[in-house]
Amino acid sequence: LSLSLAPSDSLSLALSLSFLHSLPVRKDGFLSFQTSRYKLHYYETPTGVKVVMNTDLGVPNCRDILHQIYSTLFVELVVRNPLCDPSAPLQSELFSSRLDAFIRALPFFSPRAG
Repeated sequence: LSLSLAPSDSLSLALSLSFLHSLPVRKDGFLSFQTSRYKLHYYETPTGVKVVMNTDLGVPNCRDILHQIYSTLFVELVVRNPLCDPSAPLQSELFSSRLDAFIRALPFFSPRAG
């Protein structure tokens, strides 16, 4: 799954992620906030795995979706895969393709003309 951002959007995303890193973890492990251009959804598991997704402003709370990405895709295809090193950057083609298909099947997904 690739994402192309304008330089201003890239800076905004980087600042948002930096901001997220500095926040204390909430009791329910979930946080979302929005800028004037996008909404950032954040889910952190009890073990510290972070799942982040950017959406358009009109997309509702994605807690269940992020949890599903973690529990059905990440755990099944990465954590339980003996060939994946959890301390290394994630480089699983299977995970990437399944994540792409999962995101494209969401009711609010709409590919942008580029």
